[in-house]
Amino acid sequence: MAGFKALFCCLNSKYIHSSLAPWCLFTSCKKRCCCGIDLKVIEGTINEKEQAVLSRILSEAPDVVLFSCYIWNITQVLSLCKKVRSSLQKTKIILGGPEVSYNQEEVLRNNPTVDFVVSGAGEVSIPILINNLYLGTNESIPSVSYRSEDGLHIDRREAVSDEEISPYCEEYFNSLQGRIAYIESSRGCPFNCAFCLSGRLGKVRYIDLERVKNEMVHLCAMGAGTIKFVDRTFNCHKERAGEILSFICEQYGRAIVKGTCFHFEIAADLLDDKLFEIIEKLPEGCVQFEVGIQSFNESTLKAINRKTDIHRVVRNVKRLISFGNCHVHIDLIAGLPEEDYESFVNGFNKAYEIKANMLQLGFLKILKGSPMAENREKFPCSYSENPPYEVISTPWITNEELQRLHIAENELERLYNSGRFHRTVDYVLSVSGMTPFELFLSYGEHLKKNNLEGSMPLDKYTNIAFDYFLSLEGTEKMKLRNAMLYDRIATNNSGVIPERLKVSDPDLKKYMNIIKEKNPPEKGVNRTLAILYGENKVIYCDYKSRNPVTGEYLVAEESGNK
Repeated sequence: MAGFKALFCCLNSKYIHSSLAPWCLFTSCKKRCCCGIDLKVIEGTINEKEQAVLSRILSEAPDVVLFSCYIWNITQVLSLCKKVRSSLQKTKIILGGPEVSYNQEEVLRNNPTVDFVVSGAGEVSIPILINNLYLGTNESIPSVSYRSEDGLHIDRREAVSDEEISPYCEEYFNSLQGRIAYIESSRGCPFNCAFCLSGRLGKVRYIDLERVKNEMVHLCAMGAGTIKFVDRTFNCHKERAGEILSFICEQYGRAIVKGTCFHFEIAADLLDDKLFEIIEKLPEGCVQFEVGIQSFNESTLKAINRKTDIHRVVRNVKRLISFGNCHVHIDLIAGLPEEDYESFVNGFNKAYEIKANMLQLGFLKILKGSPMAENREKFPCSYSENPPYEVISTPWITNEELQRLHIAENELERLYNSGRFHRTVDYVLSVSGMTPFELFLSYGEHLKKNNLEGSMPLDKYTNIAFDYFLSLEGTEKMKLRNAMLYDRIATNNSGVIPERLKVSDPDLKKYMNIIKEKNPPEKGVNRTLAILYGENKVIYCDYKSRNPVTGEYLVAEESGNK
């Protein structure tokens, strides 16, 4: 029985992402599978040519291929399954992951090339399944559904292990190569939001804290610049959260490599004074917090079983931002029950006024296995039958209204979330009388009307934005130019000034020499200088390092007096 090979495959959404799932299975199988079985992980992306991924799989000539399935890769995975089966008729194909865990029968019935579907975590059931295939035995395995000559066999039992095996092994670290690394300190979620699957995992299970700390240090040592905790609500256990954050604070620049950034998804209303005391002491830029606000509509929050004090959330997020040492990202979801267009727009404007570093406008996806998918009467909506199952309309919001939200979202990403135009947007809002949503939507509609909504070079986008904002009532050309120029110098180290922002001025060279004499630039460091007209001010920037929270370079100011 020599030469039996099992291949674990995952297609990530981008190259910069890595995946924990195949490595959790790999290390579990390494410990629990028969010694004659060869194990290997292959990671790719959904943006690769299918033939390239297929060639890597076929070159291994595996006896078993396992795919981790998510809404972003299921279409490509199912296509790969057909092509693998066409070339390797005897290879067994196994699917697992959240995209197939709650619709096993549907997956098997509609995809004859798939032999097994594993629901849930898989670290227990998959080693048993691979051993069965290797040994030719036919043991019943919890959470493993399959087809045989006498039909489909669906097993919805849960296979849970008391032993959590670490996914971090030599092979994993060799594969990381500077990509974002992921780590978990807990599985499950204490809440049961109707649009989410995490609450279905039952009671939250916590991984040993010393193991988590050791893994954090090891990931840092292996060059992981960004480490994301996959815990669905990191601070649901306040004491554990405090201990991990304190560990980062104490070990930053020591066991934890300086420059490493940890990302956490938190429930802001669960933050207390003790956690705030720890967070306030964190070194600048070493932590990012993502807060899912989702909606400001109380009826909506109740409808989706989201138990949260929205006023406390806002208060606490503003307090986090006030520290200035952590990047704070907040989320809203469009298309939720009980939320109409006007309600969502009002919530968007409230969220914008929080002034988080990033405001994500997402659109509801009806995930298979979520309460919203399984109770259509309680949660009526129309959504795409194809992944990612995005809502098309609801009884509260029309498709046309959702499309308008998409238009606003595009410019929110480019003007605000990019970090490139904060001062510009602030200035335009202060003089135009527009709300944030009105500004993003009106500019997006302007681009759409003129067939300019696609991607374009940043300088072209800057010139178009300048012309549009200048056309709005209340804006003044030089004040708009000053705000946009400051943004440009603070966020772009090219030294090139877009056409609309240029002003030919013989005094520019004079100021440059004065400042150079006062503050000589470091060797090899680029410097950009500009005059802000009407403000009696000269600004300049030496492009050495960015602020780890805002992503901006430090801009210095000098009086414009000659």
